[in-house]
Amino acid sequence: MADANGSVRSLWIPLRDVNMLLPSVTVAEVSGYQVPKELPDTPEWLLGTITWRGQTVPVISLEVLCGHKVPANLVYSRLMIVNSVRPDSAVRFYAVVAAGLPRLVRFDENTAEDMEISTLDALQCRVTVNSESAVIPDLDYSQGLLEQFQDIAA
Repeated sequence: MADANGSVRSLWIPLRDVNMLLPSVTVAEVSGYQVPKELPDTPEWLLGTITWRGQTVPVISLEVLCGHKVPANLVYSRLMIVNSVRPDSAVRFYAVVAAGLPRLVRFDENTAEDMEISTLDALQCRVTVNSESAVIPDLDYSQGLLEQFQDIAA
């Protein structure tokens, strides 16, 4: 949520090859890594499912959605449990694999040194803040992909 000066409380989340920037309100919880239960006949970006708070939650790799390979050695990773951006969706939460713990940042139009609109469907844009780059994912796109597999991932 934006505060009075227009900045958005956000999380700077390390992935393996890049950082991810998400509004903090979109993350329900930062969880330790659980090895996902693999699902048959699903795309590589859908790593499987975990049980979180008694619910089955699909786990995705943003790196794979962006055309990279599944990162190796995920055991030392974290899971960002992401809230649904679609109020009526059957997919209420999903997890994104992160390489470590996020840090809190305030983000606004003056924070970004550079911003580039992405040509990838999974990303809204790439930003540079304090000489570090990050991607801002398109959460609606990711959730739409997951909804196509909700029968398998539920």
